[in-house]
Amino acid sequence: MTELERNAIILKATIEIDPSCKYKIKNSGLGPALVVDAGTKEKAAIARVRAPSTFEGLRTIVIYSTYKKESDEN
Repeated sequence: MTELERNAIILKATIEIDPSCKYKIKNSGLGPALVVDAGTKEKAAIARVRAPSTFEGLRTIVIYSTYKKESDEN
């Protein structure tokens, strides 16, 4: 897959799934995958509903960060 094809898939995913998420194409255990980084657990739940299990022939994986900022702990 060329860089131009990767960028086209990422642009299409940004438009169709959620523009507030970050997207990467990576190799996974089951082949190439579209990784959707939603940022928070709440946004990830929304992205999982919107995102199909495969997008443009790539498996879709939705992730989020479990890291808490110090200001969140107070």
